[in-house]
Amino acid sequence: MFNDAGPVPRPSFTTSLGAVARGCLPATLLFTAARHNLQLKIELAEMPESVNTAKREVEEEKRANCAAKRTAENAQRRQEGFEQAAAETPEALRRAEEARFAIERWWFEGVRSECRPLEEDIIRMKTKYRYSPGFLHLAVVGSSGGGKSSFINAVRGLSNNDPIAARTGIVETTNAITRYTDPRPDSQIFWYDIPGAGTPNMPDWQYFNNLGLYIFDCIIVLIDNRFLDSDLAILRACEQFTNIEVFIVRSKSDQHINNMASDRMPCGFDPLNVVNETRSRFQQIKSETQRKFIDQTHQNLQMNLKRNNISPKKVYIVCKDAMRAVWNNSSSPMAIDEEELKNDIAECVRRRLY
Repeated sequence: MFNDAGPVPRPSFTTSLGAVARGCLPATLLFTAARHNLQLKIELAEMPESVNTAKREVEEEKRANCAAKRTAENAQRRQEGFEQAAAETPEALRRAEEARFAIERWWFEGVRSECRPLEEDIIRMKTKYRYSPGFLHLAVVGSSGGGKSSFINAVRGLSNNDPIAARTGIVETTNAITRYTDPRPDSQIFWYDIPGAGTPNMPDWQYFNNLGLYIFDCIIVLIDNRFLDSDLAILRACEQFTNIEVFIVRSKSDQHINNMASDRMPCGFDPLNVVNETRSRFQQIKSETQRKFIDQTHQNLQMNLKRNNISPKKVYIVCKDAMRAVWNNSSSPMAIDEEELKNDIAECVRRRLY
């Protein structure tokens, strides 16, 4: 509102009330003051809610900031973890590989202590192999193709062509344990031809337990050309059973000695087609080679036993032809340890059965 002197001041609430009280204000002004008063009351009433809303918004923003901070920290830690894992992966793989090899070696080393046969296992295997009191049960074991069947034929006094001989071949021919009686009427030995160790069907570390070799009185470990890990696995397992006597036999000695002697002869030498002078020279070289072969065989086997913490054992060097002759009570110019092996097995029979 304006007048000649300028804008008319808006009456305050208290002024309006006072004017009304004196009856000096018109009704319009009174209504305006009342509406202004109502609006002020509404604003005052809504103010706490606005403040609370603002507070909630501030708290929510704080929580959002904290959550974002935690997310960032977690992401940073994961990133650091990934980087550390990536840096440690080669070392971790190396340790895992070493652990795997250690476990495989542990399995390979024969019968584990927690896998020793139970009484029912022993009874079951003795039933399976027809274990008979009053007899010596002797198993011939070794690597595949090592000449086990030929050896069993020889100690039974048979040739490989005999009708009751064990089947032989240049590869492993024994797929299951086979029992052979000794044809001599006074014999008290059952011979067992055992499938070769170290094949895909029979890994080294399963060989001894799976075949139930712990029920045998005596085990002959037959070695052909080299002392193999499978041979060591069998010997380690045998050492855990005091009831088992062990013989180590080096087979095919005649073949190895002939080959070594022939290598020292002039090029083109044929031992089957030579004159007397050359034959005499060959026999001299063969005699020298035999002594060298015997010494090297004993040294090599004992060294392997010691290196693998296996107690020293006697080693018998034999060949099948000399073995068959000796077991038939004949002599052979090729014989080395055949007679000694025969006597020691006979002593084992006497010790066990009498």
